[in-house]
Amino acid sequence: MSAQQPTGVYRVVPRRTAWRQAGEEVVVLDTVESVYFGLDPAGALLWRRLVDGATADELTEALAATAEVDRGRAAADVARFLAELDGYGLVERA
Repeated sequence: MSAQQPTGVYRVVPRRTAWRQAGEEVVVLDTVESVYFGLDPAGALLWRRLVDGATADELTEALAATAEVDRGRAAADVARFLAELDGYGLVERA
């Protein structure tokens, strides 16, 4: 059984975030709450795709191809990642 994928295109909320690539990782600043987040290489891959906008399916495919995990695991990880970013108000859905 695969994880239920959220629908729509997700994008980073530019007015709320500042970010920089740091090696293979990404550092994100929530400019409203003044909180920093460090994203590992997998999170950094997803974040960079979210800057231009991506669906959960597109993120899942990218993660499964890059991290060499099965699609079910990638889908669950993407859903959890999007839910966490959404909880902090760092992404919006179109």
